[in-house]
Amino acid sequence: MEIITFTDYSFGSNTYLAVNEEEGKAVLIDAGVSPSQVLKYLEDHGLQLEAVLLTHGHPDHLMGLKEIVDATGAPAYMHPADAEMVKSISPLFLRMLGLDDLELPEEFLPLEDGQELELGGMKFKVLHTPGHSEGSVCFLTDGVLFDGDLVFRGSIGRTDFPGGSMQTLLRSVKEKIFTLPSETRIYPGHLDSTVVGWEKRTNPFLIGI
Repeated sequence: MEIITFTDYSFGSNTYLAVNEEEGKAVLIDAGVSPSQVLKYLEDHGLQLEAVLLTHGHPDHLMGLKEIVDATGAPAYMHPADAEMVKSISPLFLRMLGLDDLELPEEFLPLEDGQELELGGMKFKVLHTPGHSEGSVCFLTDGVLFDGDLVFRGSIGRTDFPGGSMQTLLRSVKEKIFTLPSETRIYPGHLDSTVVGWEKRTNPFLIGI
């Protein structure tokens, strides 16, 4: 599996493309970048997009979603708690982010804790990790964790948005992330990648949990 990173520099949000080169298929994790970047990469490399997996429902991770889904026919997956939340995002919140509106697909396929998805010849295990939002999830595949806005390199996701909870986030990290092998590489929703063992030892928000 090859991992391609796209970063939107207005919000600093990362979007990842997990590529199975042998089968010519790919899975997108989050969709917070200009759709043209993703669509051009798929076209240039002859890749078929199998699905879009969403770590959570905040707009900075969804901005390119509808156009990518419409162009590729790939289904979008989101935890039901956040799929419900995105239906009621206020226009004021969008304006605070500099967005006029947020177009979304008509349907999200549901995700649940422990679910295993086989997509494009790759297997993704779903870990429900609330705290940043009620429906935040991580996707574990082949020693790699796509963790959205849960753990960043040396930091953690904010918990002051509706549905956020510091206590819940720390419990999610302790029970779902810090139980993974230390060498598991984390690809977060913002900032650079890191590894579980490094965050255990050095992350000031997480030491001793």
